Amino acid sequence: MTTILISGSDTGVGKTRVTAAIARLIAPAAGTVRIIKPVETGVAEAGDGDAARVARESGADRVTAHTLFSFPDPLAPLAAAQRAGERLSLERVAAAVEALPNGGARLIEGAGGLAVPLDGEGADWADLGLRLRVGFVVLVVPDRLGAINQARLVWDYARRRGLRAGIWLNEAVPENDIVREANRTGLEGCGLRPWAAQRWNEPLPEEPDVVRKNLLAVTGISG
Repeated sequence: MTTILISGSDTGVGKTRVTAAIARLIAPAAGTVRIIKPVETGVAEAGDGDAARVARESGADRVTAHTLFSFPDPLAPLAAAQRAGERLSLERVAAAVEALPNGGARLIEGAGGLAVPLDGEGADWADLGLRLRVGFVVLVVPDRLGAINQARLVWDYARRRGLRAGIWLNEAVPENDIVREANRTGLEGCGLRPWAAQRWNEPLPEEPDVVRKNLLAVTGISG
């Protein structure tokens, strides 16, 4: 079973939007795609969570949504869980993911950035990725001024933790061509070529066929 972790440099960078794009790209080859949001915060009891939105926005058949732990306060996972009287731990989150049916592909969307803790011992999304033996980590970085620094930091952290990862630039707000080009040139000059780039209000990244081919290659899905 193929597992991709979608994390990033911060909260509000567009992880849900990128997850929907990945689901749309791989669903024809992967069959069933399970969108998993292990921990979600800031969701009202009757609200529509990220996983459900991804499944709907992907526009693909056989995409299922699974939100495992949901808390109403818009805080970091540990703080939101504590305010709700719940206790989070790496093992508890991992066990909830592993209890889901096997088969197809799993897209696990994190909450906040890659280094946000999931338990009181400091275990974070990188630890969960290692615990679940994810095949690849997509690191979403906002395509704006500051992207070069954020991308290098989060990618280096993933690399040092032993994760295979790539940068996905996402335009969370409209940007101009000068900034876009500067980000790509700057990252490539540092030896960190962006793995994909998604424009504002676009459902798929630039060169979607190339990105799809790369996704299938790094995950081992037969396309």
